[in-house]
Amino acid sequence: MSLRSLGLRLEYNVLLWLLGIPLTILVVYQAMRRGGFRFARQRLGFGYGRALPKPIWIHAASVGEVMAVLPLVEQLRSRAPHTPLVISTATPTGAHMAASKLPSDVMHVYLPLDFAGAVRRFMRALDPRVALIVETEIWPNLFARCHRNGVPLLIINGRLSNRTAGANRWIRRHYRAALENVTAVLARSEQDRNRFVELGAAAKNAEVIGNLKFAQPIPEKRQDRPLPMPYVLAASTHADEEVRLVRAWLGLTAKRPLLVIAPRHPQRMSEIVKEFERFKVKFAVRSLGDVVTDDTQIYLADTLGELQWFIAHAEFVFMGGSLANVGGHNVLEAARAGKAQLYGPHMENFSEEARMLQERGASIQIRDDLELRTTLARLLVAPQRLIAMGERARDLVNQHHGVAVLYADAIERHISLKTL
Repeated sequence: MSLRSLGLRLEYNVLLWLLGIPLTILVVYQAMRRGGFRFARQRLGFGYGRALPKPIWIHAASVGEVMAVLPLVEQLRSRAPHTPLVISTATPTGAHMAASKLPSDVMHVYLPLDFAGAVRRFMRALDPRVALIVETEIWPNLFARCHRNGVPLLIINGRLSNRTAGANRWIRRHYRAALENVTAVLARSEQDRNRFVELGAAAKNAEVIGNLKFAQPIPEKRQDRPLPMPYVLAASTHADEEVRLVRAWLGLTAKRPLLVIAPRHPQRMSEIVKEFERFKVKFAVRSLGDVVTDDTQIYLADTLGELQWFIAHAEFVFMGGSLANVGGHNVLEAARAGKAQLYGPHMENFSEEARMLQERGASIQIRDDLELRTTLARLLVAPQRLIAMGERARDLVNQHHGVAVLYADAIERHISLKTL
């Protein structure tokens, strides 16, 4: 290890030591709210046991990453049927998703905070034969420990947001040191690959495979409808977006169907209802069991686990997190269901997917609230256009459906799965 690397590690660990007490309090608070005792113990590096011999380890931080790796897990199990798999998450919601979606023999653990001691205990307990880190997670102590233990470490479906790529010099120095320990970066797009290289990954070990989220299975469409009348869906909305959407919706002069708003965080229900009341609009709230009538203008779908059902039967979808400067949400969910989409100017987190949809005429990006209103007005009177856009969206997803096989092939170039 060079003096520079040693100095960076010392600097990083001193910072973690200083943050030790507040981070521990945060973990305990999260455990009390949702995570439970196992969450607290494992996030602090305890309570793993040692049940599995040399597993393939996949780290998927939360719900989106867990969903993304489901097709890859299927590929790995078929190629290495006798090798155990472990998936780690950093959140209780990720753990719940893993438990509900993954085969029962895939073990779940929580990734510890990046304290050197916690990481050492985690790696000693897990002793993986390969580490597959999904998307953006870069942890200096964890990456260094993998290198020290001789564990190949691959970043899969690698992506870097504008915020991460544009981090300040101090953070970039630590990212660079961490990426020196990476065996390979398998990126979802050329832009993401280039960002990893600029951040410090070795160019010869960075390649573009594609977006794993294209490979997610198409959910079986429930034939019963969530609502008895036609509706437009605003999915995964954030603070301020509901107000702007309702304002645009009420500004339409032509006859309009029901507007369904499914907030990203349903616990914001009371806050959103107060905004609706300001508009003196006729609305109903799903969690309260409100009945939808012909007079209802807005329906708040503030429940968990029903978004795909609402997407499947919508006339078209507005994807939230894009009017507010959040970076957008996964546009492939609605594309997979064959739905036309529109979204605002802030799609940085899914810029490549949004670009691909737009190039095929399967989605529309609007710049501001005025364009939102005029585009809504045009789409509401163009049912055939909506059908054509939805078909093009579904075709795009189908064209890239085999990307999980490509990832398994790429992983196999770095570690022979057939010998496992």
